[in-house]
Amino acid sequence: MISGHFTIENNEYFGDFDLSLTMNSGQTSQPPWIYDNSKYYEVLKLDDVNVLVEVSQEGLNEDVSVNYYSDEDVDCDIIRDKLFHIFDLNYDITEVYDYLDNNHELKDVYKFNKGLRLFKAQFPYECIISSICSANNSIKRWTKSISDIRIAYGEEVKVNGKKYHLFPKEEVFVDLPDTCEGLKAFGVGYRSTYMINSTEVILSENDYHKTIDKLSYYQAFNKISQLEGVGPKVADCILLYGYNKHEAYPVDVWINRITTYLYFKGEKASNKKIMSFAQEHFGEYAGYIQLYLFNYARLSGLTEKLKPRK
Repeated sequence: MISGHFTIENNEYFGDFDLSLTMNSGQTSQPPWIYDNSKYYEVLKLDDVNVLVEVSQEGLNEDVSVNYYSDEDVDCDIIRDKLFHIFDLNYDITEVYDYLDNNHELKDVYKFNKGLRLFKAQFPYECIISSICSANNSIKRWTKSISDIRIAYGEEVKVNGKKYHLFPKEEVFVDLPDTCEGLKAFGVGYRSTYMINSTEVILSENDYHKTIDKLSYYQAFNKISQLEGVGPKVADCILLYGYNKHEAYPVDVWINRITTYLYFKGEKASNKKIMSFAQEHFGEYAGYIQLYLFNYARLSGLTEKLKPRK
């Protein structure tokens, strides 16, 4: 077993970072990593080498401590680069802060979101399945479903006497025992059909994920929306967390209420209208503004204010 350690300091990225806030913010890229003894654990697949990372941070903008373990030699810079991608530390988030400061509707948003970053998927495919599973579902239920599928069918990695699992690859997922009916045992319900059919579409194309990566946001939105069970909100979740398209603005019932409250004087607006508004007004900051608005509304009490009166 090969092991090593490095730290990520605040001066290595622009803006703030809070590991715990980011990890537990309910983003749909993947379930939160295993948490034990004040540390987060996950197995990363790096150039076909499995690496267990143990990541911790004492608080906002403190050094991020990273221990890693692998059966094969691995360059710690590759691990660092992967963590920078997953937690979006390559992105200059100070531009988002400036945008918030310059728009009076958003002036109070930042103070509720210090250190909150995108929590992006290690595998775009896992993000697709997670996002399909999240539709009309609670965070607790969809994260349990995805975690249980990992344990049942994902590649098992043993490190220091403990077992960890990666999410199953497309070719494994599509051939699960009893396919759709088998998936229902994990609480995904009717979504099992969407998951299997969408996986078959992905497998039918060469380099599906690389194709999405290369497309513009609008082109990628149209293509990803062709998958079964992928409506506009799920499509934007997939593009934001799976393919790093910062222009995505996932609109659910709460983002609809929050956006109409702030920008439409409370008048009803369709999700499609709100998505168009976000593209026009927020542009490349749309993904972060959506993430921040939801967290702001939850912590500030705005969600209670916006609940329909009986």
